[in-house]
Amino acid sequence: MTATDYRPYESSRIPGSPDGDRLCAEFMDALFSEEVTKSVQESGPMAVLAATEAVRQILAGPGNPVGDRLAALAAAIPAKGGEAGPIISEYLARHATDATQAALMAVRDYWGSINTFWLPRGTGEFLDLFGAVFILASAIDYAGASDDSGAGGRDLHVRAAAEGAVAVAGRAADLALRETVLTCGVMLAKDALRGDSVPLPDPHRYLADAGGAPTPQEYMWARWWDAAMLPYFRLGFGSPPYRTLDDDGAGTFDASFRCHRIRRAIDNSYRYNEIIGILTDYAHGETCNEALLAVAAGGLRALTGYATACARVVDDVLACDCGEGGHEEVAETAMGALAWYVVTPRYDVRAQLHALSTTGGDCQRAFSLSAGGPRLGSIARTRLADGEMLHGLGWEPLWYEDDTPETRWVDQLADRAARRVVTAGTGTATTGACATAAHRAISACVTTTPDELPQLAPLWRELFLTAAALTTDTAAVATDTTAAHDVVTRLAGLTSRIWEHTIAGPGIAPAPPGNADTVLSIDTYHAVWDSYSLPPRQGIPIRRAFIGTLTSSMELSGIGPCARLVDGIVSALTPQDQDQDRTPVRPRRP
Repeated sequence: MTATDYRPYESSRIPGSPDGDRLCAEFMDALFSEEVTKSVQESGPMAVLAATEAVRQILAGPGNPVGDRLAALAAAIPAKGGEAGPIISEYLARHATDATQAALMAVRDYWGSINTFWLPRGTGEFLDLFGAVFILASAIDYAGASDDSGAGGRDLHVRAAAEGAVAVAGRAADLALRETVLTCGVMLAKDALRGDSVPLPDPHRYLADAGGAPTPQEYMWARWWDAAMLPYFRLGFGSPPYRTLDDDGAGTFDASFRCHRIRRAIDNSYRYNEIIGILTDYAHGETCNEALLAVAAGGLRALTGYATACARVVDDVLACDCGEGGHEEVAETAMGALAWYVVTPRYDVRAQLHALSTTGGDCQRAFSLSAGGPRLGSIARTRLADGEMLHGLGWEPLWYEDDTPETRWVDQLADRAARRVVTAGTGTATTGACATAAHRAISACVTTTPDELPQLAPLWRELFLTAAALTTDTAAVATDTTAAHDVVTRLAGLTSRIWEHTIAGPGIAPAPPGNADTVLSIDTYHAVWDSYSLPPRQGIPIRRAFIGTLTSSMELSGIGPCARLVDGIVSALTPQDQDQDRTPVRPRRP
């Protein structure tokens, strides 16, 4: 790695880099080469994606009642895309020299912010540079797509990548760049597949000839390529301090094949994307979405409880004592992914829920907090059967609900929240104090009327401060504690704002000003980035407390956005004559 002069959220521009320009040109030449194109087109993942596309076309075909209901729900929410405009304007107001530089920095910081949330034990400069590498993927995946962010075309993305991407070097980095070429090749081939075959003359026949719908394992294999997961984790686990988990010096994390709980937790990082994107992906004809594939191949039972199962994945990996290294790290990656998706304007979960909760009729009934209230029971009772996936070969759910009595629900969820907000080895006194703070917050969610839920923000703020207190108290022996206290204060305020605005607010509070989502996201990214200026002994526990608190409020409160979306969609998709209250039976133990 060579030094970079760019500083996220502070620099007025991204410096040019002739060496970076040459590297990016080589990347694009490789991507569009005949050899790469042919290799990707003839690959196993593309065969899986072709079958997945046939499933999507059947779901979206004429006369499919589930597809028709999904289309109606998708029509009720804001269209995905175009989110870059307000971000560019905000960058111009804060620090950019001009609109072009604002767009370049917004693209680079978007990818850097993913890393600062998903890899909270990393080193700030590494995480920014990894983000620059993955701009090359967004040059293919975003620019010109139906859900284009509006930041600019492929040339702008490549320009945004150059100065940072060329600064990354090493065995893992070299492999990751090659794998990113192949990932982009898969993206292009998938788009061509969708463009050439809409509609297939007979998708049912095509699927039968292909051997049926892809299995969860087959889909996961293809999705890892489509989502750039392989080069992403290679760069992450090939860098300090994650290198202690690296099995071969190239960012390979073999523990994910030895512990199924680790495997599931890593895959949660794309499953949260699937949940938040169910409706937008359906609207845009996206081939890859596990939740949609599960509904199409396994019926509503394959989606019922999907979000609560994802929440359980996080807590199970934190509780696992199999002896493999990496449980804490992958739990942080999963939690960081959820927190990032929920605060990022591109995914706009707040606007989705607000629209669905205020549109009237059956839709409002399915999604409104006023209609349903907190749903602690399914969260507290959900358990996972063993396995690497969340579904069996026939897309049957591998989660179920036990008979945990209602008197234990809040206690169990508070204990799970306490484990999320502190790292392993934290003393019992601190963990106990966190459980007490979490108990207060979760209990209040049950007893508070929906209209007053936004007012519970101080309770979640207190959970964060309780978890972060050990770090700031321990740091009191250091020469300068001002920076740590400043970061904690900013993150505490953001914990409250995110609860009020994004979690409890949709459908309850009035629609916020047009740029409120943008301002909140940039403020959050900036505060998290600044935490990397602290020594790791301070910064890592503070970030863990932050993402642990956010995800506890998002998954364990009973009103979290993912469960609210999934449960609402299941309710809306359930035929009215199937069940009087339109709530399908939850999966029981296999």
